[in-house]
Amino acid sequence: MVTDLNSHSGTTAPDEPYLSVVATARNDNHGGDLSRRMQIFVDALAEQCERHELDAELVIVEWNPPLDRPRLADVLRWPVEGSRCTIRIVEVPPELHATLEHADRLPLFQMIAKNVGIRRARGRFVLATNVDLLFSDELMSFIAARGLKSGQLYRTDRYDARSELEVGAPVADQLAYCRRNLIRICKREGTYDVESGRFYRIYENLRVPLWLAPWIRLGRLADRKVELLTWRLAIGVFRLFRLVVRGGRFLVLTIYAGVRALRGRRAHRVVRWFMRERVALAGVVRRAMGLWRLRLAAAEQAERRSVAPARWRFLRQAWLSERSRLRLHTNACGDFTLASRELWQRTGAYPELELFSMHLDSLFLYQAHYTGARERFLPFPVYHLEHESGFKPDDKSIDQLNDRLERKAIPQISNEQFLTWVIQMYRTKRPVFTAPANWGFADEDLPETAVASARTMDVVA
Repeated sequence: MVTDLNSHSGTTAPDEPYLSVVATARNDNHGGDLSRRMQIFVDALAEQCERHELDAELVIVEWNPPLDRPRLADVLRWPVEGSRCTIRIVEVPPELHATLEHADRLPLFQMIAKNVGIRRARGRFVLATNVDLLFSDELMSFIAARGLKSGQLYRTDRYDARSELEVGAPVADQLAYCRRNLIRICKREGTYDVESGRFYRIYENLRVPLWLAPWIRLGRLADRKVELLTWRLAIGVFRLFRLVVRGGRFLVLTIYAGVRALRGRRAHRVVRWFMRERVALAGVVRRAMGLWRLRLAAAEQAERRSVAPARWRFLRQAWLSERSRLRLHTNACGDFTLASRELWQRTGAYPELELFSMHLDSLFLYQAHYTGARERFLPFPVYHLEHESGFKPDDKSIDQLNDRLERKAIPQISNEQFLTWVIQMYRTKRPVFTAPANWGFADEDLPETAVASARTMDVVA
């Protein structure tokens, strides 16, 4: 059973650390070389807590431990007694795991496991993360300054790095290695591949083709060879692509909505430039110039890719989808989401859906937003140690992941379902899920092992 740890007077009690770090794992060699990556994570966190004088605890939820392998407490090397970082391992036994739907195909329910740790966390602030990360010293210094606010939800960018760094090396050397060996950077808008230079937007483009409507008039320079062929909307920055053909050549007009207004003479200069280049503009574009910023690019397009019938309801749905996306930093948010214990308790943490964890971390950010939390971005990186089963944004990797889940009949939240919930929250201005009173298996008396005890903690106002 879990007692109510939610109330506190604003001071840190002797047994209450400032920060709880919550992660989940099982000794199944997930992604290859898991124990090595996890040892690096544990060692670095303990060292940084000492160096930055941060009273913390690490809560590891050992979910459904394999019966033929030793427990995590017996596999890893733990800090000596009297450090600033307490380490507790909370076990969710196989028989409890078996009560969940799809338990025979999914050995670990990542977000439900994190809820188990969050529900039992003792810190004033709780960081939900994973066991293969290194936190930058700038980030740890910021947290140790004890300036976190209870109503804010903290996010940062994840930097993926090669994992061939030395176990037991000083954290400063390990962080330097990560900075020199970056693979990709997971930012708010999408993921940047350092090696290829390609940028993968977090949301795929949503195409909304549209036949030329009778009410749309072409610009004064238009002639009968000019047609407005299609209208495509790209989620993320709400780009409207109008393809205008003159003599078989397509010009792509990109319109950014809600970015920066064109006002006064600036709009007129853009119009004159279009006319000088003999680009025919639809009248609707001219009317919108006072509200939208325009950019122009030219490209050769195959006509068969540009023309397709559609309905206005698709455009309306696309506009609603764009408005409902609040630019929350959902990219790789499962690796770093920091908030007060009170906020986690109030929101009920992650929705406890019994399926693959995709989108569940992002769903929490939206739920938290509609319960009053405000996101704050921290410009301090966290480094993720690359492994073979980690999520990658390229089409091939996504297809392989979807194929694997489909073969094993493991359900996941589709992009369409996720968007439906986001739109519902935007319309109702409230979370779509309500956590049960016993979220995080609060009514279960789970086995717990303390593998490292902290020294007596300072009482800080």
